[in-house]
Amino acid sequence: MESKEKNPHNYRTVGYSMILVAASLVVIALLYLAIGDDVLYSDRVSKEKQHEYKQFLEEMKLKQEEQKVAEGRNLSLNLDESMDVSTNP
Repeated sequence: MESKEKNPHNYRTVGYSMILVAASLVVIALLYLAIGDDVLYSDRVSKEKQHEYKQFLEEMKLKQEEQKVAEGRNLSLNLDESMDVSTNP
């Protein structure tokens, strides 16, 4: 009388699992080869993106200030130019 518990492993499932583990190790190895010795790759990319974003914000602030100054200057120049100062002797 043989029972199913003598050989409980499903060899097909175990084989697929081993293939999956091997494939994941290959993916890890390929990522290592792509990144190389730069172990702080994500940190470097993050800092570059932050720097680009800060530059973008500074450029936007400068543009807004230039617009405000240009609008203010136009108003004040118009007032100054419209005022005729004449001296009557």
